[in-house]
Amino acid sequence: MPAVSPSDIPDQSAPWLRWIVLAAVALAAMLVGAGAAATSFLVLVQDGQQDRYVVTVFLGADVTAEQKEAVESALSARYPVDGVRLDSAEETWERYREQYKDTLDLDDETPEGVSESFRVETTGEVFDCAALSPVGRMAGVRMISVVQPPAEGRPYTLLVDCL
Repeated sequence: MPAVSPSDIPDQSAPWLRWIVLAAVALAAMLVGAGAAATSFLVLVQDGQQDRYVVTVFLGADVTAEQKEAVESALSARYPVDGVRLDSAEETWERYREQYKDTLDLDDETPEGVSESFRVETTGEVFDCAALSPVGRMAGVRMISVVQPPAEGRPYTLLVDCL
């Protein structure tokens, strides 16, 4: 049996140092695991696809010019990039018929009671209904419709529930 010299025996004067190194390695492994899990979630679940939304603000038949201007101003403030368009009653009816041609039977319907509307087309991963809520409470607004037009992999229109 070979002789053991005192220099071959590890220094036992600081055993707590071994626990600190072990804890640091464990913490680093947990952080790397959490980072990998978060990255997987973002890549797999939230693919960043931008969906298209069409917001239609139907005006009441007795809307005043001031009310109309206030609604347009509020929409322009909320959607400054996308642009707000005013559709006549006829344009509103035709757009409604086109939008729902595959889901509603509108052949026997007439455009009576349809008035002007403001229309905004926007994109995003999700639609923020809460941001549109103040417009829905404005004088002169009859109702608001938010839809997702047909897209790749989804050949039908989706109505977004913003109640």
